[in-house]
Amino acid sequence: MKFDVVIIGGGLAGMTAAAELQKAGLKCAVVAAGLSLHNVSRREFTAAGGTLLAGDSVVSGRFDGDRLAAVRTGKLGSVELEADNFILASGKYFSQGLVADMDRVYEPLFGLDVEYDEDRSTWFDPSFAAPQKFLEFGVKTEDGCALKDGSKIVNLYPAGELLAGVSTAQGDATEAIKKTALAAVEAIRRK
Repeated sequence: MKFDVVIIGGGLAGMTAAAELQKAGLKCAVVAAGLSLHNVSRREFTAAGGTLLAGDSVVSGRFDGDRLAAVRTGKLGSVELEADNFILASGKYFSQGLVADMDRVYEPLFGLDVEYDEDRSTWFDPSFAAPQKFLEFGVKTEDGCALKDGSKIVNLYPAGELLAGVSTAQGDATEAIKKTALAAVEAIRRK
C-alpha cells in the first residue's frame, strides 16, 4: 500500500500531524498500537479520509540508502506500507518508543541514534519530586530528520516525546508535543 505519509504512533503528536497532513490533501496512514486520548484529532483525520490502522504496530522498516522506503506491521504481515515520508511518534518508555537497559537507552524499531548520558549513575535523582534526567533523553535529529549511525534519514521525522527534551512525566508538555508534530508537518509540506 502506498501513502504520502505514514505516521507511526496514534498519541497526541501522531494524531496532530496526521490530521494536519490529511487536511492538507496528503494521503496518510496512522499505525496506532494502543489507545489514544486524542479522539478529536482521530475523528478529524478519519473524516478527512485518512487510514487508521488501530491496534496494530510497526515491526520493521526497509531502508533504501538514506531513506526509509517502507514499514511492515504485525497485522499486515508481508504487506508493506510505502510512503514518501514517515513520522515516528512512538513516545518514550511507557509506550516503548525508547527502551532502557542496564547499559544504554535505545530506539528499538529502527535503531535510531539516541541522545543520553552514558554514565547510568546520572540518569535519575533519588528524590521522587526532583527532575529526572532520563526523561530528557530522546532520538537525535538533524534538520528535523532522525539520525541512524550518525547519518540523516531524510524522510523520517521524529515527533513528540520520542525527542530529547520533551516529556509529559514532569509537567504538561501538550504544547511542546504539538509544536514538534507541526514542525514535522511543515518539513514534509516544504518538500
